[in-house]
Amino acid sequence: MRVTICLATAVLLAGAAPAPAVAQGNTSAADTREVVAYRLSMQKLQQLNRAMADLQRQRDADPAYQQLQKKKQEFAALSEKEEPTEAEVARMARLEEEIDVAEQAEDEPEEETQSLSAMAARMAADKRIAGALQRAGLAPREAAVMQLALIQAAFTAEMLETGAIKEMPKDVSAENVKFCQAHKAEIMALTALQEREER
Repeated sequence: MRVTICLATAVLLAGAAPAPAVAQGNTSAADTREVVAYRLSMQKLQQLNRAMADLQRQRDADPAYQQLQKKKQEFAALSEKEEPTEAEVARMARLEEEIDVAEQAEDEPEEETQSLSAMAARMAADKRIAGALQRAGLAPREAAVMQLALIQAAFTAEMLETGAIKEMPKDVSAENVKFCQAHKAEIMALTALQEREER
């Protein structure tokens, strides 16, 4: 179970990833306008974060996920042995393969270009995601727009801060960029909260 982009990922992407598709012009003009027109707020980001925490709790309760974590713990314990036996080496090989298969099954294929409508439809089609968003008071469409707006603004704020760019790009919401700059500590606090939920 994966959501396209979570709040923590969005903030981390700002410092490490290439420009998101909406910033590169890989989405439709209408989608780009919708993202640029969206206005970020701490209230909305807190709602999104609650939805992501809800999803993480559901994931933690999933027997398949619990089994995967046990395999990872067993693999880590065996890997720490200085002189593992042949049986332990063989067990590590099997565990590594099983972990890889499980993680690949969990990951959703990334599409190079994905419309807002497609993103929203994917969220709405997954009962767990749709339920978490509903409990947080968000519609799938707004969640999709918000995540892209946050990535675009956070990425641009980071580029301005590091000097990678000198001026605000014309196709980016200056208001959202200023919001990210003004609320950087609060946004990072939400990120830390989510990361604790994921442990």
